[in-house]
Amino acid sequence: MDNNSKNNDYSDSIVTIMDSETGEMMDFIYADRFELNGKTYAVLLTDEENEDDMEMLIMEQVEDENGEIMLQTIDEDKEDIIYDYYDELCDELFDEEEDNGDGEQ
Repeated sequence: MDNNSKNNDYSDSIVTIMDSETGEMMDFIYADRFELNGKTYAVLLTDEENEDDMEMLIMEQVEDENGEIMLQTIDEDKEDIIYDYYDELCDELFDEEEDNGDGEQ
């Protein structure tokens, strides 16, 4: 993990991931994490200048034999469940923020 800031509003944690098929290195912003069924997942955003061009990627956080935190792709058969769960978490958060607003309707 490279902790160099890219001067964005999201985080100063930049994660560089190598595509195992192409060998291409790609930078992602470590935006969030959450737990589901005893596993921890990292929410990554593509590091784009324009927010509208950003894409989200969720990867599982695992600990290797040396205690280092690693990221691995999630099983295809679990992708929909994991992404849907994160969408629900975000919806709940935004609903709470709206409920805690200034009280005017």
